[in-house]
Amino acid sequence: MNMENPPPYTQWGLPPGAKARLGKGGLEEVRYSPDGTQLAVTGLIGIWIYDAHTYKEVALLQQGQDQGTNTLPFSWEGTTLFTQNWDDTISFTLWDTQIGQRQITLRERTKDIQNIILSPDGTTFASVGWDKAIRFWDSRTGRLRSTVIGHTEPIMTLAFSADSKVLATGGFDNTICLWDVSDGRHLSTLTGHEDDIRNLAFSPNGIILASRSHDKTVCLWDVTTGEKVATLATDLESFGRTVFSPDGTLAATNCDDHSVRIWNAGTGIEHTRLIGHKALVWDTAFSPDGKTLASVSEDSTIRFWNVNSGTEKGVITGHARWSIFLDFSPDGSVLASSASDNTPHLWDMNTYTESTPFDGPRDSIDHVAFSPDGAMLANANNERIFLWHVNSGTQSAILQGHTDYIRTLAFVPNSTTLASGSDDNTIRLWDIDTGNQLALLTGHTDNILAVAGSPDGTILASCSADGTLRLWNANTGHPLTVLKGHTEKIGAIAFSSDGKVLASAGWDGTIRLWDPQNCEHLSTFAVPDNLYALAFSTDGNILAGGGQDDKVRLWDAHTGNLRAVLSGHYADIEALVFSPDGRTLASGGDDGTILLWDAQKVGNTFD
Repeated sequence: MNMENPPPYTQWGLPPGAKARLGKGGLEEVRYSPDGTQLAVTGLIGIWIYDAHTYKEVALLQQGQDQGTNTLPFSWEGTTLFTQNWDDTISFTLWDTQIGQRQITLRERTKDIQNIILSPDGTTFASVGWDKAIRFWDSRTGRLRSTVIGHTEPIMTLAFSADSKVLATGGFDNTICLWDVSDGRHLSTLTGHEDDIRNLAFSPNGIILASRSHDKTVCLWDVTTGEKVATLATDLESFGRTVFSPDGTLAATNCDDHSVRIWNAGTGIEHTRLIGHKALVWDTAFSPDGKTLASVSEDSTIRFWNVNSGTEKGVITGHARWSIFLDFSPDGSVLASSASDNTPHLWDMNTYTESTPFDGPRDSIDHVAFSPDGAMLANANNERIFLWHVNSGTQSAILQGHTDYIRTLAFVPNSTTLASGSDDNTIRLWDIDTGNQLALLTGHTDNILAVAGSPDGTILASCSADGTLRLWNANTGHPLTVLKGHTEKIGAIAFSSDGKVLASAGWDGTIRLWDPQNCEHLSTFAVPDNLYALAFSTDGNILAGGGQDDKVRLWDAHTGNLRAVLSGHYADIEALVFSPDGRTLASGGDDGTILLWDAQKVGNTFD
């Protein structure tokens, strides 16, 4: 394929065998560089560095990979950024302007830890958790420095003062404790909340502490006297964070109504309210000059606001938290994906750029599928199916009939028939030209997890949480047979390109291959984890599978031998599809990104 200058970030941090990464992954935290020229956004795949004025991507920091940026840019002088990995142990990747990238693993006890933060001076990790203990760790060695006990119930939140000398902790005992970081000495206890403490933040001068509680209040405390000096709100849900402006005069809180409220920290009076996000706001950060507030949201955007006027200054997009369903257009020029921003996305395979041309519902866009002629795109939305004209982006029809969540869609090849499977335990066949329901297929006794049509359009296969695989006449919906053998739910199915083999992946740790024409079991081979996706290569020689362990595996479709294991995702794999020409394998999942693999290279080189 002759690429036309794809966006540079699609080439950053690629694993061996991958051609591009589409999407930037989910958002978690945001932070300005000390000089205000750059923005760091921590997400599921690493730390994105943006130009704070142009909103362009500058770098992607990922564990153990060289993207040409092993140290932080000079704008981050005196700052340490980190990402953490939660496995059997807790490990971190840290970046600064001096040492560059380094890896740290916490030693000693870690299983009870629920929250951990790095001190502003970069020298100390502090952790809290279910065992009511506060632990201080050396960030250079990972060694435990000290452990202190002060709360009577589990601890969920903590915050360092700006000078790194004081740590505040809050938990289920409704109290806030202050600690001397140097020796672990208990300094004082703040009381007054009527429910557990969920978030804490110090003002820049370390005198004022903001606390957010399950009692729906945000309170400001003078830590030198222990007195509560203001209550900013009494109507906020417990989820959310508070951040102070650099001069400490303002405090921002994210709210459950998707807004951000900015308060006068001295009077407790609301200064302004920022409205524009379409989902919960995860985090906010003031620019060093205090004039701009950046916010990251579950709606997959980073927004920039004028603090004084409350107007929006700019937006960065592309940070979906998951990408579960994928489908190539019949000519292979476009890849459709669903994402957590509740929008069907269309990716140009010649430029690796995307568009969202459809103006439809914004609640739970899930499965997507192209019609056999490529003119229509179907997407599931809870209990409804929306049909779109691809070229114009206009809505063609809404298909209604299911009474529960729709988990899967598939067009029957060489026809205008669309099959849908739902948690109402039924499969429905639809005529996309008329919008009429053609047939209701019953027989499964649990949720329908996948449907697939044979390449010649004669057979429809379905699999269910009831552990059975059923075959139906794709034209009439008449049941043909029930294929039994799996002992747990079946999460994925796929036909080979010649239609002679049907593969099914069960949660019993096996893939089974079937002859769909003669309804016979051909072979079984073991897989290491539960699989959510299967796909045959166009020549039928490779079977790809992905699921719970973040990896894509390629098996020889004839022998069942493992040919390759592809690493590069950071969460479960939910979708796999080969391009029509067989050159590209696309994988998508819960890290919010799509990896495009060179199918020939990964199939032959990484055996």
